[in-house]
Amino acid sequence: MDIILIIIAGIATVSFLIVSILASIVARRHRQDAMAHCRYRPKKSLMVGTERRCFQLLNDIFGQRFYIIPQVDVSSLLNHKVGNQNRYEAYSFIENKTVDFVFCNKQTLRPVCAVKLDDNKTTNRSPGSDPKDMEKFFQSAHLPFVRVTKLDKLDRQAIIEEFSRVIYETSKLDNKRKKK
Repeated sequence: MDIILIIIAGIATVSFLIVSILASIVARRHRQDAMAHCRYRPKKSLMVGTERRCFQLLNDIFGQRFYIIPQVDVSSLLNHKVGNQNRYEAYSFIENKTVDFVFCNKQTLRPVCAVKLDDNKTTNRSPGSDPKDMEKFFQSAHLPFVRVTKLDKLDRQAIIEEFSRVIYETSKLDNKRKKK
């Protein structure tokens, strides 16, 4: 009786493996066929609306001094391997998150500042998606983070005021660190 059960279990296992391999092969072929039929065309513009207007303003104001790069992954800007923290958990908060613009030093390409357009309509509810959470991540990295909130009143003066506020707050943090 035990030999019959072992044989049946062996046949079931082998059958399962064969079916799994065949399913994998069929799925791969289906994906390749679908890929062969998909077509693409370039978008008319990389940015539209408020994002485009903000990009143009940022370039007008800061473009002589910095490269302004749109749509950058937070994981490209912040290193999650800090101390002995849980690296998987730290990475999970920043993976698949983006900032709207990053200012980089033109000589070194070092990130100098991150900018997020915040219309207070967060659709992504995953941890770390809220711009207020992102602000905390950037503060811990000592990288200035500008949240532009008044998108309906976006003009040169509003941009300068927001950047001035962040630079002032960052300088206060730097002074506190130096005193310790």
